[in-house]
Amino acid sequence: MALNRIWVLAEAADGKVAPITLEMLAKARELAETVEAFYGGGDADALAETLGAHGATKVYATGDLGGSLPGVPLASAMAKQVADGNAPDLVMIGTTYDGRDVAARLSVALDKPVITNNTEIALDGDAVVVTEPVFGGTKLVRTKFTAGAPHIALFRPKSFNAEPAGGGPAEVVAVEVTEPGAAKVQNR
Repeated sequence: MALNRIWVLAEAADGKVAPITLEMLAKARELAETVEAFYGGGDADALAETLGAHGATKVYATGDLGGSLPGVPLASAMAKQVADGNAPDLVMIGTTYDGRDVAARLSVALDKPVITNNTEIALDGDAVVVTEPVFGGTKLVRTKFTAGAPHIALFRPKSFNAEPAGGGPAEVVAVEVTEPGAAKVQNR
């Protein structure tokens, strides 16, 4: 069984899509019929070609966050899409500062668990199973999601190989931010 739809949290810096995003898009293509990206920022049109070339058919974009940290506005926009009946089966998020913030807030907003620190994901029949290395990587723990979709999983960088799929630019769709963030970006 393949998943119907996966969202990948797209991150970018200096107008370039982050490598972890491209890695997750490659893995998502193996698992789902439809792969879409979710992006917080005002330059989604500039990223649509790269995201599309790596398999995203659509980019849900919040637009300019006005200097706000992305956690609150992105999680609120994602939760709104889910509440409006546009839920994916799985949300893949990179283990980054922003990714962890978005995942935590989305988990609370949807009342869904989040499984972090993963290096692999697979389907076991109808179940989504993620793999996390423990004890310095000497043991691998496989965890099966048991709560209903959407499942939320965070992945370490370099877990998957980023390979383009040859697609055209992804369609950019504006989404509503229901809770704009108050915290402003500081030098990181």
